[in-house]
Amino acid sequence: MSREEYIRELRRKLKKLPNKEVEAALDFYNEYFEEAGEDNTENAIAYLGSPALVASQILAEYAIKDLDNESSTAKKGLSAVWLIILAILASPIALPLLLLVFCLVFTVVLLCGSFLLTFFLLNVSLALAGIASIVAGFAVITQHWQTSLFFIGMGLTASGIGILLFPPLVLVTKNISHSLAKWLKRLFDKITRRRKEGKYNENF
Repeated sequence: MSREEYIRELRRKLKKLPNKEVEAALDFYNEYFEEAGEDNTENAIAYLGSPALVASQILAEYAIKDLDNESSTAKKGLSAVWLIILAILASPIALPLLLLVFCLVFTVVLLCGSFLLTFFLLNVSLALAGIASIVAGFAVITQHWQTSLFFIGMGLTASGIGILLFPPLVLVTKNISHSLAKWLKRLFDKITRRRKEGKYNENF
């Protein structure tokens, strides 16, 4: 593989990243090849690893680089989780190991997703039940005002609880997604490190 082919393949593998990040990565590896010299292109490629491996490492690094910032959001955390999953799947690792990792990641993501979905549905259910109760209260206000006040009060209480639980839901989603992204990054680093040490044989 020539330097041009390597850079072209790396660009293709990085297409999910913003153009600015792609160009920065390509500039770095172009400089690396220039410093190595044309005569050492093969050795440089052997040291770096395949474009797929390098691209997966760049994807994983990009995914978590802003997670520790105070401005980091739950959406960024979820995006980071998705990018690292893509990085793991794009990494040139042996199929049996890939299947094992995929099952592990799928199980953990499913458990976290189920918890967050349950929390979200609880909030939505409380809000909807509160609205329904308020509507029912106004519907019977001319028939029995005491019952009407009861339903309206219950509705306001349920809706209030649903609204109050929304900020904790966002916070929990942020913390879980950030923790999951960092765990996936550690898992990915462990896989790539062992691969570089030659503990796994991959078919490219």
